[in-house]
Amino acid sequence: MKRRNTHPVRGFTLIELVITIAIIGVLVGAAVPVMSKILTHKARVATRDEIQLLANATVEYFRDTKRLPTAISRLSTRAGVAGWSGPYVPGVATDPISNRNGYEVDAWSRPYRVTRNGDRLTLRSLGQDARVNTTDDLTLVVDVTLVRREETLAELKLLNQTIGLYNSLNLLTAPLPLTWSSAHTLLVAAGLLPNDPSLLTDGWGRAYVPSVAGGPLVELASPSITPVP
Repeated sequence: MKRRNTHPVRGFTLIELVITIAIIGVLVGAAVPVMSKILTHKARVATRDEIQLLANATVEYFRDTKRLPTAISRLSTRAGVAGWSGPYVPGVATDPISNRNGYEVDAWSRPYRVTRNGDRLTLRSLGQDARVNTTDDLTLVVDVTLVRREETLAELKLLNQTIGLYNSLNLLTAPLPLTWSSAHTLLVAAGLLPNDPSLLTDGWGRAYVPSVAGGPLVELASPSITPVP
């Protein structure tokens, strides 16, 4: 015969329930700020990484078009710009909150601020506080001056090698004129250079000039990089 349990089942008292709820409330209250900080940190990291990606894409856009984009959307969509060879960002997704191109908004779904000043393009997120010029801002400046310089130096190297080759064969009999446009015409006629007008100017659009005044042309220089006579 089974023995019956005569001890009643004891439940929580009202005081115990109140204490338990209070403890849970304290734990939740402590966890919320921690989770908020974690989410904010992740949002800042994601935004910072995206701004860097956009900066790199801007440099490649400039290499192809010789101009800075007027908007972030130009990095993914052709807009009748000569030389455009994009897209310069990997894929395009729509932000579900702002309903905009995902690359146009930061991790808080707010549009990046894009400003241009000469060769400098500034990408800015206002961060979590959405206020201008606070320590919460995330900003990156893209300066394409180095790209202009790099391409000019590479082009100068090619042109001066070509001039050297021509002079090694023709310096005494048919020297190159000091005016680069005229010298370029002779080098094209000799089959040493393509008939490309872009070879007449440096990365800033300024005409190449002789590095030494007087005599036949022996070397070119860029007035945008080094002083020339």
